[in-house]
Amino acid sequence: MLRHPAILLLILFPVLASAQRFGATPPSVKWKQVNTDTARIIYPAGLDSQARRIATLVHEQAAGKQVKLGDRTEKINIVLQNLTTISNGYVGMGPYRSEFYLTPQLNSFSLGSIPWGDQLAIHEYRHVQQFNNFNNGLSRVMRTLFGQEGYALAVDASVPNWFFEGDAVYNETVLSAQGRGRLPQFMSAYPSLWKAGKKYSWMKLRNGSLKDYVPSHYNLGYLLVNYGYGKYGADFWQKVTYDASAYKSLFYPFQKAIEKHSGLTYQQFREAAFDYYRGQAAPDTTVSPGGPAPVYPLNEKVLTSYLFPYSISEGSMVYLKVTNQRRPAFVVADSSGEHWLRNRDISGDQQFSYRNGKIVYAGYENDARWGWRDYSVIKLIDVETRQTKTITRKSRYFTPDISASGAQVAAVQLATDGSSEIHILDADGKFVKRISSADISVFTDPKFIGEDSLLTAVRLKDGRMALAVADLRSGSLVRITEPSFNVIGYPCIDQGVIYYTASYGGSDQVYAIKPNDPSLYQLTDWQLGNYFVNVANGKMSWSAMTADGYQLQQVATDQLGWKKINPALASSLAVKYAVNNKSSNAILPGDMPLQRQFTAARYPKSTRLFNFHSWRPYYEDPEFSFSLYGENVLNTLQTQIYYLYNENDRTNAVGFNAVYGGLFPQVSAGTQYTFGRQTLIGQPGNQNQLTWNQLDTRVGVSLPLAWTRGQMYRNLNLGTDYVYRKDFYRGIFKDSFSVTGFSYLQHYISYGQQVETATKHIYPRLGYNIAANYQHVLGNLKSWQFLGTGTLYLPGFFPTHSLVVRGSFQETDTLRAVFGNNMAYSRGYNAAYFSRMWRLSGNYHFPLLYPDWGFANILYLQRVRANAFYDLTRVYSRNKTTTADQRSVGGEIFVDTKWWNQYELTFGFRVSHLLDQDFYTGRTGTNVFEFIVPVSIIPR
Repeated sequence: MLRHPAILLLILFPVLASAQRFGATPPSVKWKQVNTDTARIIYPAGLDSQARRIATLVHEQAAGKQVKLGDRTEKINIVLQNLTTISNGYVGMGPYRSEFYLTPQLNSFSLGSIPWGDQLAIHEYRHVQQFNNFNNGLSRVMRTLFGQEGYALAVDASVPNWFFEGDAVYNETVLSAQGRGRLPQFMSAYPSLWKAGKKYSWMKLRNGSLKDYVPSHYNLGYLLVNYGYGKYGADFWQKVTYDASAYKSLFYPFQKAIEKHSGLTYQQFREAAFDYYRGQAAPDTTVSPGGPAPVYPLNEKVLTSYLFPYSISEGSMVYLKVTNQRRPAFVVADSSGEHWLRNRDISGDQQFSYRNGKIVYAGYENDARWGWRDYSVIKLIDVETRQTKTITRKSRYFTPDISASGAQVAAVQLATDGSSEIHILDADGKFVKRISSADISVFTDPKFIGEDSLLTAVRLKDGRMALAVADLRSGSLVRITEPSFNVIGYPCIDQGVIYYTASYGGSDQVYAIKPNDPSLYQLTDWQLGNYFVNVANGKMSWSAMTADGYQLQQVATDQLGWKKINPALASSLAVKYAVNNKSSNAILPGDMPLQRQFTAARYPKSTRLFNFHSWRPYYEDPEFSFSLYGENVLNTLQTQIYYLYNENDRTNAVGFNAVYGGLFPQVSAGTQYTFGRQTLIGQPGNQNQLTWNQLDTRVGVSLPLAWTRGQMYRNLNLGTDYVYRKDFYRGIFKDSFSVTGFSYLQHYISYGQQVETATKHIYPRLGYNIAANYQHVLGNLKSWQFLGTGTLYLPGFFPTHSLVVRGSFQETDTLRAVFGNNMAYSRGYNAAYFSRMWRLSGNYHFPLLYPDWGFANILYLQRVRANAFYDLTRVYSRNKTTTADQRSVGGEIFVDTKWWNQYELTFGFRVSHLLDQDFYTGRTGTNVFEFIVPVSIIPR
């Protein structure tokens, strides 16, 4: 696949998407390490057992012979992060490292139930093996020439992201007892498209869509990787990726490698894989594309999901409604239609519970300075008053439920040491009691049965799941289903009958257990998945997965088909599609003992602070530069050393920049020394050449704050820079100047807040940003400049439209202009620089169409949008007595694109009609045409 033309490989270094957070760990964290020849596990003190377990799993994979991509092993630094409530992990270059976000995801249907640290170790170390073994041919040359970022670019250009993630999902499936390849929800993504008759192009499947549901590259990748292993053998992908990463074919290296080793063209290979899975699909007799018992007609224009329905009364219910053009909102539905209740606060989870007029859910909050520390807090909504109350602060509570009386709240507590408990709180959020068990690694989905007992799904230490009942008086737990690797969750209870979703038989169906009846009953048969079941007032409500979102279903309980199933179905793990691996047993079982005794030691924060990982050239007319970039593994120090050549004045310069983020304020410094600057001095006909070297030095301190609370993201950034310039004159004028240096201070502050955005939103529907910058020279040389800017985001006439109002004001000392113009000018004009200027701009942004079209795996068009604008800039004369306006009106067309199925870039075209005279050209009433190109095509 031609992810990048070969000629661009030498000059294009797109921004590499990374989950790295700079300077985000509190200084109070004490780091330790398990250091081996294969990996260094870096972790906060207190996580020794988790670190040793991860080290064991890494070594087992590094030494194993299963699903090999090659034999190379390069040591990797793995940093364990336990302060965040987000579940994630990544491996990245620049620097080469991995980070594990240790808080497990409580949605067992999406990621499974095996121990979260195990899953991270298996999945993420597969990425390590990929990077270790793709260092071939041209990719190796790129690493030599440009370091780790050059290597990452070469590998990304030759091996598609669907293989990276699909191969890692395959690894977690064959090396564990579960894995996403055995989870029905994960494996139902593409069958949902097939059932709905949606025949998307290959490029749409690769690049996604803003308007339609398209499965991720994880889903796509696993299907293709699993098919390749099964059809062509265990060494198929090793041979394909070797040839691709070595660029055996310079153009479309991955496609050509598949053609070489499969005998099929790339298109034929994909189609054969999809045909293979379609042929295994279980029969589904349901006619309606919206589910077996849809409440609403299918909305094929707006991607809509109805989540967690709860009955309020016989004729009404409440649910969370999520679309691609509106923020998630709680909605009450009755015989007269839907009624908006309240937009949900920002949350890391869709789950919520309802009883007797109260909604309870977990909201997301974070530490303003330390980005690795965030929280999950409990929120209560009174349905009648629509008021929200946050009852816990700086907590780590998930999937809460509220008792019928409203006096108690039950929530899962996930502690930073990896332990899990159920905490019972009172209505004000005060701790009352806990439920815990040494056999359970994670509690999920607690639901009150009465005031003194609750129902919960539990994950055991080995990854198996079961339903259990907890007695709140004694703290005892009794399992009511046999443990198995089938995932279960979303339980509820009505009149003594327990309802829940489980993956028995290879699909997620709703099951029921009756009191005093040992039988297990299946209540649904929709093969794509059935979730969030709620039974009350004689009706069962739930959501069914479709290609158009999760659709609301409802059936009277007396019309349910109570299908008794064989208990063996619940005890064994069935899969929707066969896992193509010769070994049917997990290679890395959850109860695998530690084979080696790893020694733990302190990890000094100063370890390899100067860690140069990449080097690359850069050109921006008229300057050419070559820079070395560095960053330490803990992300606290970023460094740059560079050489700069200016082809206009033919000067050479060397410089150094650094920023340290390990303290509460960030500290930065930089210096540049320029050789051989020249100018002519004197009167015409009697001029002499002045030559000097120039030193520019900067030190600064800043405080970057960003926090989330309620429905708003907020950020505050303030700081001060001190800049010193010193000239070293040479030649006959060496001692002719009394002033050879000056210094100035730059103070800045910015604040902004905005609501979260939906997929189709161009800008936030509500928000603002304001900023101020003041610069002034120190000493006898007097000069200053002030700049203030502001942006206001407002909703447009339709859900995907945005009104954006921008303003700015700049004033500069009139005696001596030391500082350059920093204010944006009215569009269409040549920017002028006056002592006082202000600008007001109105913009109305709206989408035109969503093409979802591309060609040749090079260019993909996601959206075409427009903007109608009006600009007014008013400038003042030197003595501020005369003003002139620079007004323009016009329109812009933007095209949001993806290049080589990965890099998002926006291009545009602007027409500006000038209402006043341009000071430079003298034009008035003319139209100015401009192309708009992204400034980050070749980032610095």
